[in-house]
Amino acid sequence: MDAAKNWRTEFDALDDLAMEYEVAVIPFFKTDYLQEFYDFYEIKRRDAKLTPLQASFEEALREVSGEHRWEAIAKKAKELFGLPSRVMVFDDVKHLKGELEGPMGLAPFFFVFDMMFCEYEGFTLCFMSGTNN
Repeated sequence: MDAAKNWRTEFDALDDLAMEYEVAVIPFFKTDYLQEFYDFYEIKRRDAKLTPLQASFEEALREVSGEHRWEAIAKKAKELFGLPSRVMVFDDVKHLKGELEGPMGLAPFFFVFDMMFCEYEGFTLCFMSGTNN
């Protein structure tokens, strides 16, 4: 958890900026961050798998956060953490989004649009977009 202590201010700064564009940034610190994600959000159906994305970090963030919202988030993320070593996305998010959304879900949004995981040394950032409107 040293990474959490060392980066807490930076995580918060990136999340604060991203939330202005309806994108949450959640840090995970375990090697098996997918399991940590499932546990954190109390996901029951855990059959969605992660696959590496061949697109650049910027292209991936544009897809996740939206055409007019990604630039400020990408700039801040690169400024604070650099480029991730790898970007991972779910192969199928249909059932997962259902568990994250709504009055019973624990996601930061009532409606979840998309998400991706950016791997860095010692931690992984989950970018999740959505809305409460």
